[in-house]
Amino acid sequence: MADGPREGAVIAGGLISWAARQHRGLPSVVLGSQTLSHWDVETRSNRMAHALIALGLKPGERLAVLLENSLESVDSVFGAEKAALTFVALNARHTLAEHLDILEDSQASAVLLGPQFASLAEGLTQACGTRLPDLHRVLAQGFTATNCIDIDAACAAAGTTPPGLQVGHEHVVRIAYTSGTTGKPKGVAYTVERWMARLNNHFLAMEYSLGVDDAMLHVGPLTHAAGVYLFPCFLRGARNIVQDRFEPTALLQAIAVHRITHLMLVPTMMSRLVDTLEKGVACDLSSLRRIHYGTAPTAVSLIRRAQAIFGPILRQQYGMTEAVQPLTVLYPHEHVGDSADGTDDPIGSCGRPTCNVQIVLRAADGNPVAAGEIGEITIAHQGIGKVQLWRRPQAMAEAVRDGWFYTGDLGRFDRQGFLHIVGRNKDMIISGGFNVYAREVEDALGSHPGVREVAVLGLPDAEWGEIVAAAVVLQVGSTVAHEALMDHCQTRIAGYKKPRRLLLLPELPRNHAGKVIKDRLRPLFIDAL
Repeated sequence: MADGPREGAVIAGGLISWAARQHRGLPSVVLGSQTLSHWDVETRSNRMAHALIALGLKPGERLAVLLENSLESVDSVFGAEKAALTFVALNARHTLAEHLDILEDSQASAVLLGPQFASLAEGLTQACGTRLPDLHRVLAQGFTATNCIDIDAACAAAGTTPPGLQVGHEHVVRIAYTSGTTGKPKGVAYTVERWMARLNNHFLAMEYSLGVDDAMLHVGPLTHAAGVYLFPCFLRGARNIVQDRFEPTALLQAIAVHRITHLMLVPTMMSRLVDTLEKGVACDLSSLRRIHYGTAPTAVSLIRRAQAIFGPILRQQYGMTEAVQPLTVLYPHEHVGDSADGTDDPIGSCGRPTCNVQIVLRAADGNPVAAGEIGEITIAHQGIGKVQLWRRPQAMAEAVRDGWFYTGDLGRFDRQGFLHIVGRNKDMIISGGFNVYAREVEDALGSHPGVREVAVLGLPDAEWGEIVAAAVVLQVGSTVAHEALMDHCQTRIAGYKKPRRLLLLPELPRNHAGKVIKDRLRPLFIDAL
């Protein structure tokens, strides 16, 4: 191993090894009956790194990984970093065709499959060298298949010391792909410099302690959003308790058994968990100190229901694939306000910008909007905001202009400096010459106690240009009528913002990342005529 990094370079995965030396025998990752110490994670990831290097993978090449939550998923993330490879996470819910699109775009040299995805091995090996000229290796973990490399055997024969490879700050650590609600996913490159800016921003935004007495429960994929918290917990010596999927009862049991202090939930998970607890399920929540939530808009009504159960421990973060959270934070003590939909209260916002993030709201001409007005959220192109799109020069030129990254999200700052998200640029509806923002209509409908979730969109109309349409999912057992929902809106939003069309559905269509796909709702309104 080299004595130290050359000027302008760092040891690939050096922070992982540092944390392992700091916390050595302390438990780090718990999955079912299996527990790994920090030192176990270190040696296993070193084996993975050496195995990948021995297979001929060179620094900077892309390693795509398709694994369920497992000990091996931790090995792959940390091992790829130590081998100076670029990690590309594949989504477990995607089809083979979708995987091929990302493998082609990322120019991956190797793909690592877990046993749940053994059926994809043949299709991927057939694509090697043909549709995917850069893909030369399909690595099998937990199964064997023709023309696949047994990565378990390769790791068993590999060394346990850190490879000690050096990389520059411009080295791409990972490529994260957007969920693609309006087209094919785009790759977002994270360099060493930007990855360190992310960590710095994460820790600077923390108002809570995090140490060896803490335990974080992960129910989302470790290779995706849940992994945002895995590494900070590893660095601080906290335990990472991993479940392979979200199930409310199992989650509540894990909180009690492992004395969980931190939990991250997406809104759909929070909704199902609150539903379960409101039914009177007995559980011990006394250890919980923070529930982190975000990744999608969360109805104020749901936030208040969660507060009534958990108390003042909710913490919202705003971020995106292009710029990982937290760009803003709504701290527990800021979850206040009495308005029904949170329009003018902190509880209806996503918080205020973190100290290393500069946000300006801009009009269509690029100029900043006046205080209190709605504009597109732009982020200074520096630090975590220094967005780099992978092999998309045209999209990059459109997204980054004059030193600012244009997110496509629309928002407004209230008088206290809290940022309220009102929707996406593409979600703005122009009806009779007036701008209607989908989020404000969704909030108005969502504040009705009989409503579970809402999606609002614009439909073409010969007279008005567009009309407001709302797809509504009711709470279980609710029988609220269309007229009652319209009356509810009447007292909360202007008449021109009220839905002209309203459709009751059993559920909203979502993509693999759990985000609502509004384009799939339009045909439903047409069919309902």
